[in-house]
Amino acid sequence: MIRPLLVLLSFISVIFLPWLVTIVLVLVVATLEPLLPFAIGIFADTLYYHTASSSYPRYALLGIGVTVAVLFVRSQLRTSIIRR
Repeated sequence: MIRPLLVLLSFISVIFLPWLVTIVLVLVVATLEPLLPFAIGIFADTLYYHTASSSYPRYALLGIGVTVAVLFVRSQLRTSIIRR
């Protein structure tokens, strides 16, 4: 029950909270839901993307980077736990 609530809170934080709070919240929740940073990046680009400011979707690309990093860390943690 807490996982969907944290995901919903992450999406709401993109709209109402400062960006630094959103980043910290998404990084914390990404340990439970690894694809959340990419989804939040697409959501933020949908809300705030303007073609005059940049030619690429900045938040989605950052979300992909964080998602890849989280997936890599999770895979390393799982293998290190299994090896013991």
